[in-house]
Amino acid sequence: MRVGHVQLAFRKLATLSSTLLVLVIVAQWGCGDDQGPKDIDTSRASEFGFQQSVRTSQIEEGGVAYKTFCIGCHGEFGDGNGKAARFLDPRPRNFIKARFKFSSTRAGQLPSDEDLRGTIIGGLKGSSMPGWDMLPARTVTALVAYIKTFSPKWQDKSLASAIPSVNDPYRAIEDKSAAIARGEAVYHGYATCWTCHPSYVSTQKINEHLVAMENSKRNAFRDHLFQSERKPNSEGEMVYPPDFKRDFVRAGAQIEILYRSIAAGISGTAMPTWVDSMDVASSHDSNVALTSSADLWALSYYVQSLVLTRPSHLEPVGLAMRSRPQKILKLGEAFVPIEEVIDTGSTDEEFSEDD
Repeated sequence: MRVGHVQLAFRKLATLSSTLLVLVIVAQWGCGDDQGPKDIDTSRASEFGFQQSVRTSQIEEGGVAYKTFCIGCHGEFGDGNGKAARFLDPRPRNFIKARFKFSSTRAGQLPSDEDLRGTIIGGLKGSSMPGWDMLPARTVTALVAYIKTFSPKWQDKSLASAIPSVNDPYRAIEDKSAAIARGEAVYHGYATCWTCHPSYVSTQKINEHLVAMENSKRNAFRDHLFQSERKPNSEGEMVYPPDFKRDFVRAGAQIEILYRSIAAGISGTAMPTWVDSMDVASSHDSNVALTSSADLWALSYYVQSLVLTRPSHLEPVGLAMRSRPQKILKLGEAFVPIEEVIDTGSTDEEFSEDD
């Protein structure tokens, strides 16, 4: 009998516990007025107790990697003022301003995580930014997450999307001469890239390309047409667009990277986004295309052909560096962008760039 009483007591206790559990659930969900359960997203990791979210752990791991590999140039606060920065030209990127030059998004927009990973792994040619391709993929991803903590711009959830994907019509063609010829015409006659970069053909040939692209001939051209024209960047510094036969192409000269830089543009410089300006109909016949987005591939092949003509080693004779003096800063002294570049009367063989 005692066993029966105990069993009965346990049954009543179990019933009472179930009732209390139901009451708790009803209290949490609410009742009446069609309120239903709360909309709680349980698909993402969240912090609770002693556990951390995946993103928090990733940022912490990225912070450790940043202090190991990046802090000397980019600085503790990501402002580009590390201890080595005063000796570097171009200066390290300021992550607080979040102006990244090389991305698959339009100029002026934030890059994608994949863009940042590519820059970390590949580095930037002709600068102090090396390629960190020896780092594990996990560490690179963590670095990207940590770098994005420096600027509030990354908190905007409506981040930019990549430029439209355009098929390369010349990829399967072994002989790229037609692409290069078309790119030369687009470079000089439509995009008039020689207003910043050098011209690589005579003024007579430029006018031929201009007319072919339904533009007017030029009676006069800028001084030093066969050199780069210095332009101010977003930091107020005077920089030189690359001479493709002599200068480093920062992000690399692979055809896909050249296409990306030309199509998307380069943030913080005078290099615009071209992908939105290429689908133009002929003024003589609206059914005939004067230019198309595919011409950006032709332009890329032309630029690559110029890069490939560059000698492996430039001869010192006749070589003059563009003068861009930087002030040596004292410890704790703030960096002030240079507004002007001292002209030392250098020759037509100037060499340097900042794209």
